[in-house]
Parts: sequence; C-alpha cells; structure tokens
Amino acid sequence: MLRQLLALLLLVSPTATVRAQQVFSPLDPTRNLPAPPAPRPAALPEQYIWTTGDVTAQRPDHSKFLWNQPDLRIAPHYFRVRFRVTSLPEAATLYLAGPRESHVFLNGHPLGDFYLNPDAPIGFHIFHAAAARALRIGDNVLAIEAVRGRGVVSGTSPVTTQQLAYGEILAVKIVPARFGAEASPIVISDTTWRSVPGFADKPIDHWSEPGFDDSSWQPVESLGPIESNMDFFQWSADAGMYGWPGYMGMSPALRTLPMTAVAVTHVFTGHASFSHLPSLTSPNAVKPFVVTNQASATTTDADAPSLLLDFGREVAGRLLVESASPADTTLSIAYGESEIEALASGLTPGQQGGNYLGTNIIEVPANGVARGPKSGFRYVRIRFLRGASTTAFKAIRVEGIYYPVTYAGSFESSDPLLNRIWETGAYTAHLCMQDGVWDAVKRDRGRWAGDLDVEGRVISAVFGERALMEETLHALAPPGGGHVNGIPSYSALWITSLASLYQSSGDKVFLASEHDDLLHVLETMDASLDPRGLFDNAKHQWLFVDWAPGLYAYTFEARIGTQLQYIRGYRAAAALLLDMGDSANARRYETQATSALAAVHTLRDANGVTYGSTWQLNALAALTDDPATRPELWDSILSHVKQDEPSDQVVSPYFNAYILDAMAAAGHHREALDWIRAYWGGMLAEGATSFWESYDLRWPKTNPHLSLQADGTSGYFVSMAHGWSSGPTAWLSENVLGITSTSPGYDSVNIHPHLLGLEYAQGSVPTPHGTIAIRIDQRKGIDLDLPPGVTANVNYEGHSTVLRTAGHFTIPAAN
Repeated sequence: MLRQLLALLLLVSPTATVRAQQVFSPLDPTRNLPAPPAPRPAALPEQYIWTTGDVTAQRPDHSKFLWNQPDLRIAPHYFRVRFRVTSLPEAATLYLAGPRESHVFLNGHPLGDFYLNPDAPIGFHIFHAAAARALRIGDNVLAIEAVRGRGVVSGTSPVTTQQLAYGEILAVKIVPARFGAEASPIVISDTTWRSVPGFADKPIDHWSEPGFDDSSWQPVESLGPIESNMDFFQWSADAGMYGWPGYMGMSPALRTLPMTAVAVTHVFTGHASFSHLPSLTSPNAVKPFVVTNQASATTTDADAPSLLLDFGREVAGRLLVESASPADTTLSIAYGESEIEALASGLTPGQQGGNYLGTNIIEVPANGVARGPKSGFRYVRIRFLRGASTTAFKAIRVEGIYYPVTYAGSFESSDPLLNRIWETGAYTAHLCMQDGVWDAVKRDRGRWAGDLDVEGRVISAVFGERALMEETLHALAPPGGGHVNGIPSYSALWITSLASLYQSSGDKVFLASEHDDLLHVLETMDASLDPRGLFDNAKHQWLFVDWAPGLYAYTFEARIGTQLQYIRGYRAAAALLLDMGDSANARRYETQATSALAAVHTLRDANGVTYGSTWQLNALAALTDDPATRPELWDSILSHVKQDEPSDQVVSPYFNAYILDAMAAAGHHREALDWIRAYWGGMLAEGATSFWESYDLRWPKTNPHLSLQADGTSGYFVSMAHGWSSGPTAWLSENVLGITSTSPGYDSVNIHPHLLGLEYAQGSVPTPHGTIAIRIDQRKGIDLDLPPGVTANVNYEGHSTVLRTAGHFTIPAAN
C-alpha cells in the first residue's frame, strides 16, 4: 500500500492514444505564474429582465416551490421593445437566453421558436437566429413570448441566483454581425422594455405586430447587467450563458489561463479521420487538429467521431474551442471529474449515473471561438457532429479560471505522502476560491458556512488571503436574521469562521462591520433554544452535522450535534464581541455558552462524559467540554477511528477535520497523523488530484466516483473537488510545524512543533506581519525565522522560551 501511495506523488493518466511529454508540476498550474494577467474587459451592458411583480423567488414560500412538476408555470409572458436603426447591416444575429420556451418576432416577422428540455441539467441555453432580413431603417419592434417552464430551486442560494435558476429572466441582444462575431449591439434587454403576464388559455391578440399598442404594459423589472452581480455566477445558474458573445461570467478579481490536455484517449473516428492529433496535447502546436468527415450531416451524437481529453488533474474553468475553418461547426461535449462521468450518457434519477451538467451542444462559429459551460472537471468527452467535410481547429483546450493568490505558506517533510496531502488540500481550497469561497467547483458552486469553517483555515494557512473570505462571510449573513444557509448549526459555524479569519487577519475594521450581522445570527440561534437552554428544533428545521446515519435531518443525534456547535459559536461570539468593545453582549454570550453546555450535559451517557458512540458528537465534546474529559473520550470513542471493518463508522472528509482537531486536543497527534495518511492517502491511492466531497476506505475501488455518497445518495453528481475536505493542510501547519496564532493577526503565536516520527519538517505560515518560517530536524533542532511585530512562545521537547524580536533563531535538539 505504501509503495502504491508513493507512486501517486506523480500525476498519472490512463493508457492514452496520445500523451503529452510532461505532466504539470506542481499540482496547481497557477502556482508559479510570474504575475496574473490584466483584468478582463468591462462587463456587458445587456440586462436580465422579467415581468414586474411576477418573480417567484421573491415569494416567502419560494424554498417550498414545487419546481419538479412539469406542467408548472407554463403561462406565457409577453415582452416588447422599440428601437431605431439608421443603416442596415449585411448580417445581424439575435441572441436570447433565459426562458425554457420562447417565440420571437421582429417587425412582425417570426425569427424563431425555441424550446429547451426541462429535464436537462443546465437550466437555460443561448438561442440565436439570423435577423438582418427583418430589420428596417427607422423604427423597429422586437416582440417575444417567453414561457418560464420548470426550474431548479435552492432555498439556500441568493434570491438573484434563484431567479436565474427558475428561468424567470430574459436576456436579449441583436448584434450587427454574423453568428459568433462580437460587435456593438443594435438593441439590448434593459429597462426600456415593456411586459405583461399572459394566460395559457387566453392569448393576447396581435401582440407581436409592430402597430400593437403596448402603452398599458408595465416597464420590466431589471436585475441589472448580466455580469454585474457575483450572485449571477453561483450554483451553475448561468452555466448555459457561455455561448453569449462577449460573456465571461466571472468576477473582476478572477483570471484565466490556457491549459492543454495531457492525454487523448477513447479515440473513435467512425467514418471520419483525425489529423495532427498530438496538437491537442501541445501548448504550442504548429499544425491545427483536423477532422475529415464524409459522413452525412445527420450524424447522431452516438455515432459521431469522438475523443476524450484528459487534463491531468481537476480544473476549474470551461472548454475553449478555437476554429480554423471557414464554416460553422457543431460539437457535443460532456465534462467529468472522473473518466467514467465524462463518458456517461443520458439522464438518471438524481444524476447518479449521468454526467453532472449533461451532454451539451457547442456551436463553434467559422474562424471563431466558442466556450463550454463553466464547471469543475478533469475530462472532456467531445463528439464532432456537424460542419464542413474538413474542419480544422487551432486549439481545443481549457480556459482555466482562478483567483490569483501567492503560496505564502508551505510544508515539506521527510514523508512524501504527507507533502502530497498538504499540497492537494491547498490546491483543493484554491480551486474553490472563485466567485466567493465555494464548497466546490462542480457542485454546488456556492457559499456554505460549514465548508468555510474548514477551508477558511486552509486559505489562511496557505495564502493568507482575506478579501474573498470577508466577502463570502458578509454574503452568507442573512439580511435581517435567519439561520445561515437555512441550517441552525451553520449559523454557529458562520461565527467560528468569522473568528478564525479574525484570528489570522486581525482586521478590526471588517470585524466591526459584521457586528450587526453577528447579533442577528445570535438572536436567531437564541430563538431555537428551549427554556432549559437546549436546542429543541421546534420549527422542525433540517439539521446537519455530517453525512452519516443519524447526523442529519430530524434526529436526536443531530440535535445534540447542533447544540455542541452552538456552544462553539457562542464562545467565539463572546470573544469577538469583547474585541469589538461590546462588553455587555460579550458577557451575555459567555453566559449563554455556559448555560448551553450545562444543558447538553443532561444528554450525556451514564458515564457523564460521552454522547453515544458516534465519532462526530464525541469529537465535538472533546473540543467544547472540560479538558479533563478528553482521556475518557479518547479511550471510549476516538481511539477507535478506523475504516477496515463493516462495523466501523461513516464519516465525511469534512467532519474528519474536527476529528483530527479532537485527537490533537486529547494529545494524540501521532494517531491523528496516521489517520491522515490512511484516509486522505487513500484518496490519493485511488487517483485523486483534489480531495473528494465524501470518502470511505471501504467503498469499492473499481468505480470510486459512482460509490461516493453525499446528500443521502451516491453517484457521479458527488464532487471530487470539495473545499471542506482540505482540512489536513491546515492541521499539518498547525500541529506538525506547530504554528498557531494566540492573538488576532498573529501579534503573538505559539510554536509547538511535533515531528511525530518524521526525520524533519519545514515550512511557513503567512501572517499580517510577514511570513513565519520554521525547520524542525530530529537531530539538529529548530531553525526559526520571525518577522517584526510577532511575539513567539516556543515549546519544543519540553523546553520553553519566549522570543520578542524579529530575526533568525536556532534551538538545538536536546541531547
């Protein structure tokens, strides 16, 4: 097993027809970039609009909306706009996005009838039609009938994100150019449009004719320009927008980089032939990749020539196809975090056996560029459906999307497996730094407080980044109150995430800006306690502690776990409020934490220490209760953490981070390190290039992706790059290197390294004062570099010393 794990320190790809000469090194392709490129161009002006007063996402019951009824929301909405044209272009193209069904008229002439399968994973697509023939000099009228259709609803995402997911948006523009070319539009969707809701059984007569009087119609409601709000890019809500000319669909802080495939596999030519296939794996290909296909233009997706691109690791981004052909080309693509997900076809209930975003059509303009949906993946299956008999491509690659950061933190030891685990956790967290700090780059592509509580520590330990963290925390706080993400325990974890960030950054200005949000979250938590101080879940809210039997939904164990998380949250809140100068509320929540702890003690087992036999509840007890209970918690529960028998428990990579902390708190660092090697090393042994949303050492190895279990089910929809699984990276920095902040902003630190059988370990941790660097050698002792402004309490091999000045220090090993 160890030899197998060490072999995976080099990235491996399946047997390939064409393979690049080199695989990326290091794991994160952005790590050694000299400087991020310039910001992207200004956001596009066209706006998302909809009928005023008919936005389902604004309804108080929107989270209970029965979105999965196919016949729901089929009434049409009518939109009209007038615009002027001073000269007629040779070519013009209409682009439309949003509704599942639409019928478009320009000056009374039909431009197209568009339909989208409501069962398709991507909520909406770009439709386009030639428009030049219907334009005229002077006044023009564009009229559209739009049917929202069935949508995907999430009760936890922002209202604006939900509105996109519902399909209750319309984006339109007419560009005076052929399909795929960018030009200043003639008309765009904006607040000059008028709209009225219709009735499925009572259409409006003559509504599409230019002379129709629409003066009684109301001005539309606008959500703003289509790239103006970070919430538009969450939850894959805009996954179908990437065929829109000029659309980049990402926050201004993000950057892109070209990424070439490392291998081409599963090559099927059928009646066609491929030329210069190695160009697909060459970053500087001289000859274009060519598809020669004499087959009929009616080639189906199943029998079209195809191939699979392997990019060597999990990536965040989208496929970019650059044509070198004078004719338009149509491709179908499917992404996969695993090879089998990319090769899967069709839809299955819950997407267990289908690729997450489904199979999607990309229309590549002649001598132009087309992009696929933005997502997280490693593999892309491409089928060449239609085009000229000979079609050339300058490039088919990934346009990677990343948040520019510096790896200011580092870790290296005498154990290559631990080094790879640290790096993989860091890369996993970096992948999830997108339009906010996300849980994952495939799903859910959204902000979750529980995920942030783990990956936030990693981001601080590796990058020292705080701007994106602060934005994410602020966005997560419900306006005016309510539970964060709609989950009671996540309200507490929002507080602990805020406390963790403040401990690293020392940013008092941001902390003060969150004072009111903090009190609102605390008041919501208070309201869910009964008179005894116990979380009672009287409103029957969905609870979550971990994806393990009994620890989510309406269970007694989930209530105990929520209570223990509340205690952590109350304690963190008391300390934060004290630093804000709100001593009254600080005292109040210190008392609340004490009361909540006394209340949960009434639920302990007869021994007065443990909470049943679950690892999760007892790990939380080790982190919240009297330290004197930790030996019993270790002996009774935590010493049994393993997964090599059917009777062993289920635990996610997310909650394993807390178990590692609990083991360390109980003084069992060596056992925690062994569990890191076994559990996260197990993922690496199965080919992981980023850490997975869920994992169990006992799950089948033949198709590990299909076996991944989360959200109460299993399948390819489960993420293979999930920020909440990156916990060992922070743990290794905090426990092996032994560097932890003891006052906000690292004004004072504890440095208490644990080699735990390693010959050496070295690394660094970023602080607002500069980087703390350390090397611990079993034979030589410690070499330590401290920046100015840091007071360090160093404890090594039973000897303590306090360092109050900057500089290089050497502490010899004990003889």
